[in-house]
Amino acid sequence: MQDDKPSYDAVDDDEAIEIEFVETDDDEGGAAGETSEVPEGLKGEGDDALRRENERLRAELDQLRDHYLRKLAEFDNFRKRTEREREEFQRTAGEKVVRELVPVLDNFERALTHAGESDSESFRQGVDMIARQLWEVLERQGLEVVDPTGKPFEPEYHEAVQRVEDPGHEPGTVVWVLAKGYLFGGRLLRPAMVGVAVEPIGPRTDPRGDEGNGST
Repeated sequence: MQDDKPSYDAVDDDEAIEIEFVETDDDEGGAAGETSEVPEGLKGEGDDALRRENERLRAELDQLRDHYLRKLAEFDNFRKRTEREREEFQRTAGEKVVRELVPVLDNFERALTHAGESDSESFRQGVDMIARQLWEVLERQGLEVVDPTGKPFEPEYHEAVQRVEDPGHEPGTVVWVLAKGYLFGGRLLRPAMVGVAVEPIGPRTDPRGDEGNGST
């Protein structure tokens, strides 16, 4: 049986087929597309836009810095002006109080000058008048007295300096006032120092009874 397969041995070397791979235009276009750069015209336009944006941001930053410095100077001037006004207010407020106290000092001097020329009752009345005058001055400035005699003890306004066993008062009641308290402008200036009633403690008894006396 004859073999139908073609024989390659019969082909001469001179007739050998040469295969040449030739790059097509499509391949060249693809390679060029992958490695292409931004055209010079577009590149220049991008640089100009970036430079303009940079200049705009710098101008905006300078404007904000100038605005900040102006506000800082305004705040410093406001702080100094407020401090001067506060000091002036304190000075004038103190001057007003001192001006109202000067007549009180005059009356004290008069009372002391004529103390030897008047009897004790007249002197007492004079001092009492001066005390009332002084209190009126302080009251106009906002001073209020705290006198809790016979009232319930309030730790916010009173300071207990003594416990008083007094069956005539309810426990927790102010029996006497050692020093009055004062409010100034509605705020506590000094608490009243008081004695507070407590429940009396009964006499102690010896739990041993008659055995405690040593008798037999």
